[in-house]
Amino acid sequence: MKFLKKIRNVFGISLILLLIMNAGLPAEAIVKNDDNPMKAATEDQEYVFVQFGDAPIASYDGSISGYEKTMPAKGKKLDLNSPASKKYGKRLESQRENYKKWLAKQLPKVEVVAEYNVAYNGLGLKLNGASLKDISRGPGVIKAGVSGTYRKTMSESTALINAGEIWNGLGGQENAGAGMKVGVIDSGIDQDHPFLQPNEGMKAPVGFPKGDTKFTSDKVIVAKVYNQNPKLSAEAVDSHGTHVAGTIAGKAGTRPTLGDKPMSGVAPGAYLGNYNVFPGDVADAKSLFIAKAVEEAVEDGMDVLNLSLGGTPHKGADLLDMAVNAAVDAGVVVAISAGNEGPGYYTVGSPGTADKVITVAATTNSRTFALRLKSPALPGGETNATTGTQGGEVKEQIEGEYVLWSEVSSGDKLACTPVKEKPLEGKIAVIQRGTCTFAEKIKNASAAGAIGVIVYQNGPAEPITMSTDNVTVPAVMIDQAAGKLLEGWQGDRKVIFSYPPVETDAVPNKISDFSSWGPTPNYTLKPDVAAPGVNIYSSVVGGGYELYQGTSMASPHVAGAAAVLLAYSKVKELGWGPAEVKAALMGTARNVEGSVLPDIEVADPLKVGAGIIDLGAAMNAPAMAFPSSLSFGLVRPTGNQSYQMTVTLVNPTGQQLDYTLSGDENLKLSQTGVSIQAKGKAEIKVDVVNRGTHSGGNNGTGEFTSGYITVTSSAGGIRIPYMYVIDYNR
Repeated sequence: MKFLKKIRNVFGISLILLLIMNAGLPAEAIVKNDDNPMKAATEDQEYVFVQFGDAPIASYDGSISGYEKTMPAKGKKLDLNSPASKKYGKRLESQRENYKKWLAKQLPKVEVVAEYNVAYNGLGLKLNGASLKDISRGPGVIKAGVSGTYRKTMSESTALINAGEIWNGLGGQENAGAGMKVGVIDSGIDQDHPFLQPNEGMKAPVGFPKGDTKFTSDKVIVAKVYNQNPKLSAEAVDSHGTHVAGTIAGKAGTRPTLGDKPMSGVAPGAYLGNYNVFPGDVADAKSLFIAKAVEEAVEDGMDVLNLSLGGTPHKGADLLDMAVNAAVDAGVVVAISAGNEGPGYYTVGSPGTADKVITVAATTNSRTFALRLKSPALPGGETNATTGTQGGEVKEQIEGEYVLWSEVSSGDKLACTPVKEKPLEGKIAVIQRGTCTFAEKIKNASAAGAIGVIVYQNGPAEPITMSTDNVTVPAVMIDQAAGKLLEGWQGDRKVIFSYPPVETDAVPNKISDFSSWGPTPNYTLKPDVAAPGVNIYSSVVGGGYELYQGTSMASPHVAGAAAVLLAYSKVKELGWGPAEVKAALMGTARNVEGSVLPDIEVADPLKVGAGIIDLGAAMNAPAMAFPSSLSFGLVRPTGNQSYQMTVTLVNPTGQQLDYTLSGDENLKLSQTGVSIQAKGKAEIKVDVVNRGTHSGGNNGTGEFTSGYITVTSSAGGIRIPYMYVIDYNR
């Protein structure tokens, strides 16, 4: 599943660098669009996993006689060196060894490619001719399945998440997030990039660096690679991971290539870990290897993980869902991109479907860098234009005469099929967005002789940066209205691609046209929150900066926010862990202010979760709800079944507070008012009472119903998203 789109015009960002990755990147969040019809990559049936019955070390609750609990207490992290962890780990090791002995005897051609015991209890295998049924017969196996295939999902943005207040609360922007370690499971991190250099006096913690030290520094303290090809290294070749890393922890005060405003990551004082699952030019990553990266990141003591990647969601828990949930059990906050397959229900990708992680939707940024496309056909003679990436980037002023692709291809506007000879020799092609990738359109135009390409939107959305790697002519995108004017113009067809880009304002806090919607196939509410993911300016391999867009760019805002909140919790001795960070971010999130697309209801948790994160509010949350959202699952419209969940409402403040709770006509609350002492808690029971009202989409199984419970007090309020699906098939 693709979740990112690259935006390569630059815009001056005073705070965070956001990422928007290419359509077609590996397991990251890539923005879905009609130009990139690739859905989740086809699953490779050769790579499989087996799961054994006991819980992994991170999630073991002490239920086996003779083995103490290894799952850490609330607010604590997993201690793999404790006697309990070592003893229980030996138990899991013996299970794996027993199975491997059986495998060597019964199926000697099957290859063990990964072993897990921290975030998952099992093995990753390459079948080499055996079947899934064969390997599932081994001792201790409770589940076997095919390894999923994942792809990357791909400024003033820090201001949009209100990072300034907590920066001040931590003594300043430069060191915000100090001491926290953020693992970036992606395509590597360029440790030499100016934006990713350590602060003055910053040194790697004791025990670091880890992995291949050629690719580490006092800032990037881990460099490891996960792939079946032993010749690949942890070196960052593709820029997606470097872009994500800049948004998370880019150095405050860095001056970018374009614009005159200094840039910063959300948590500029944090360390970074490079866990490269898309090394070299690898576009697809197996869940076996991503899960191993998750496990080793937990072992290395990362405090936060970011996974800007996604794959096909599955009913039930898949390997990667289980691994990231176990990482949360181990005391690690995990932020994951929702996916770029929206708009549409059931489009959130795995592992963003995992219930314990923080799954992130994408909203618009407040500024961008735009070129100007000049033509007498346009009102005022010009319009905003975005450009492509790599070979499709506009790097100088270009001018020429434009020709409609439909004029050389029997009326076809899309340029998804080549034309004979070179009817566009020396001309600029005008092509409508849709059906095939941007790169395919541009390559077909280039083969026809075009010296440039203009792609216009096929709907009301603003132009976006196009993923145009491996093309050889520059390209721009304009909006639909401008494209229609070019199509209908009967006069002089001269056009100019202006250069350099100019910083322009944009409308912030709107849900993007690509961000994936919930629920999950298991009828749980996702995404959890939203963050800027459109036109995010951040670091790329080689020292430069580019604009990317995608939920891949939104997720690192949340990962950086988590690092800052954990650092704040440590300074204030609050004892926060993953659950508290998630509750604080969700409860205090702000309303999304609209949608890039028309007629989209944005006050819907299935699109935006709790809303746009607000770090300043999260640091002073007036209440916390556990769980932080309510997923009732399938609800029958008739019968005597009860659909009830319990919310534990916590008062994290230093004073007793009176809370007022209210829902809507779909729910009944056991209490509408409760007084909770400082640091105290109360339980609220919530029942579904309306089983027949349609307030969402219909997926063929039933109707979605979603909304919010609001909690108010003199110290402020929070809200709790909920959802259920009315099941008309039972």
